[in-house]
Amino acid sequence: MNKMSKKTGRKSGFWLGLCFVFAVLSFVVSFPASGLSVFYGHLNSFSYGVRNYDRDEVEKGLKNLENDYNVFSGWKLRYFADRWLFDKMYRYEAAVSIVNEDYEKAEETLKDHGDDYYASYMLGIAKFKTLRPAFQQATAKKDKEQMAAILVLVLKEVSPDFEKCVKEGPGPADNFNCSFDYDLTSNPESALKALMSQKPVPQYVLGIPGGKNPNDGEPEKKGPPRLNPNEKKDSGQGGSQKVG
Repeated sequence: MNKMSKKTGRKSGFWLGLCFVFAVLSFVVSFPASGLSVFYGHLNSFSYGVRNYDRDEVEKGLKNLENDYNVFSGWKLRYFADRWLFDKMYRYEAAVSIVNEDYEKAEETLKDHGDDYYASYMLGIAKFKTLRPAFQQATAKKDKEQMAAILVLVLKEVSPDFEKCVKEGPGPADNFNCSFDYDLTSNPESALKALMSQKPVPQYVLGIPGGKNPNDGEPEKKGPPRLNPNEKKDSGQGGSQKVG
C-alpha cells in the first residue's frame, strides 16, 4: 500500500512539475508574442500614415517602432529584433524623410543600402523629387542649359536606381512600379514630360510593407506601392489606378 502511495505521489509530482514548467514557458512566451502583436499594429499604422502622407502619423509611428525595438532589447531579444523585425529600419526612416519632403536626408539614409532593391526604388524617388523643382525653376528662368543638365542627371543617376530595382526585385508582376519608373526615366522624352509636370497633390507617397487599414493585424507582402497612383504619368507613381 505504501509502495502504491509512493508511486502515485511520484506521478503526481511529475505531472505537477511538468504543468509548472509549461506554465512558466507559456508566461515567458506570452511577452514576445504580445510584443509582436504590438509591433505589427504599429507597423501597419505607420504604413497607413505613409500611404496617406500624414506627417504627424508617420512621426508618431516611427517613434512607436523605435520604442518597440527598445522593448525587445529589454527582453534580451535584440538579436531576434535586429535579424528579423528591424533589419530594414532604414526604409522607415527614409519614408519619413520623403513624407516630410526632406529628400536629401532620404538619400543619405539609403545610399549605403545598394543591396536592397526596395532601397534603390526609394532612392530613385528621392533623387527625382529633388530634381523636379530644380528643373521647373530653370524652366521659369528659361535656362535651357540648366534644364538639359537636369534631364541628363535623371537619365544617368535616377534611371539606374530603378533599373537596379527591376533587375534585383521580385519581377514585374509584384514589382510593376520599378519597371514603370525605369521606362519613364530612361527615355528622354518621357523623362522630360515627368520633369515638366506640375507637382501633384500627394496621396500615397511611399508605403512600407503593412496593411492599408491601421487596424490590420499582419503586414502585406507586396512590392513597393506607387507614389500618387491616381496620376498616370509621373516618376514613382506606376501606371495603374490600383494601389499596391
